[in-house]
Amino acid sequence: MSAMKSTATPINAVATTCRFNEPDWIQDTEEPFIQRRDRLPEPAEIPHKPGIWELIKDFVGMDLAKIADLSLPVAVCEPVTDMQRRGDFLEYVELLHEAAHTPPGSLERLLKVTGFIVSIYSCVYRPFAPCRSPAGETFELVAPDKGIRALGEKCGECPGINAFHCEGRGWVLSADETNKIEFRGQYANIRPSGLIQIDFHDGESFSFNPLVTTVQHIILGTHYIDHYGTLHVRSSLSGLSSKIKFKEPVIGPPQHKVKGYVEKDGVRQSHPLLHGTWDGALKASWQDGAEQLLWQKNPPHKHPSRFGFSRWAVSLNSMPPGLEALLPPSDMRWRRDVGLLEEGKYEQAERKRRRMLARLREAREARTGPHRPRWFDFHPEAELGVGRRYTYKGGYFETRDMRKRGDGEWKGCPDLFGESPSNKVFS
Repeated sequence: MSAMKSTATPINAVATTCRFNEPDWIQDTEEPFIQRRDRLPEPAEIPHKPGIWELIKDFVGMDLAKIADLSLPVAVCEPVTDMQRRGDFLEYVELLHEAAHTPPGSLERLLKVTGFIVSIYSCVYRPFAPCRSPAGETFELVAPDKGIRALGEKCGECPGINAFHCEGRGWVLSADETNKIEFRGQYANIRPSGLIQIDFHDGESFSFNPLVTTVQHIILGTHYIDHYGTLHVRSSLSGLSSKIKFKEPVIGPPQHKVKGYVEKDGVRQSHPLLHGTWDGALKASWQDGAEQLLWQKNPPHKHPSRFGFSRWAVSLNSMPPGLEALLPPSDMRWRRDVGLLEEGKYEQAERKRRRMLARLREAREARTGPHRPRWFDFHPEAELGVGRRYTYKGGYFETRDMRKRGDGEWKGCPDLFGESPSNKVFS
């Protein structure tokens, strides 16, 4: 990523540089997901005209996340699940790879991490609802060419918490969050609660809480998304932090502007000043007049499909040869309603969705106890948004490696999307 080099002295420069050994899985050139697709199939049927938000105007003032089994018709959703959308956030993880090679506690690392965090919001730009993930649904990403492997799991019933764990080159990203959706007539607020944390192998950590997202023009007009609030990105080592203000939505065309600055031990510094747009680029301006590009959005995909997917988002639900033998039965790629929606077979997708919901409803009723996540430990003492309530307990990628060698079983994984009797789903 190109940038104009500044002559300014970092606030807290450290002489040492992060060094780490890359794990063996990054060298795996035979990983199936490396051969991922770059476009969706052409729709078999004419896309349905009704927009998603016109169908929910009767729910104004309600928190839909608390209504069990509420699921919009699949034809007006996009072909991803809310669990899978966490994979969207990883489009610009190269910034974290670069940050891992900068000195711990340095301003340089803080700025790269801040650029990555702003980039997350550029990936939340589509005014479609994802398909709801049932409790126990998982989603994996193993992409050595991109330097990541990740696992997400829907923990608990409606609304549930999306727990996520991603390993990269010299860092680990973990998250647990849930969304409260409030409809207010002409707009809707999506209020996430939770914590996202990035732990570098040299001991430095960064954390932040997610922003509010607003969907404008629900009933009339062109739908679009905006974010507002202040991101506070904090280092665990240096006393450095950054604050990025996302401009609140106003009447008129969206501007998507962001402005920010750096603090040292809670004291605002005069430079660098941070500015840009959350869907375009983030830059740092220095006292000597130099300008540094921290992050820039990738150009639009030439095959975006009717959903406006980026090239990375298009690849997330692909099933290249060899991957099907490695996935557990809980992985969302086995969801036929989502697969049929990708193909534009709306009536078939809706029938599959209804059968799946009925089967899972029966499975919940047949279950004798509360749902327990398979891959994440629950910490009831941790307050959501302050500490991590769900942490990855290991074992997933080890089981997957055994499957790759022709051995191993996915023990304890719910058969969410198969054909087993409903009373066997969680057995």
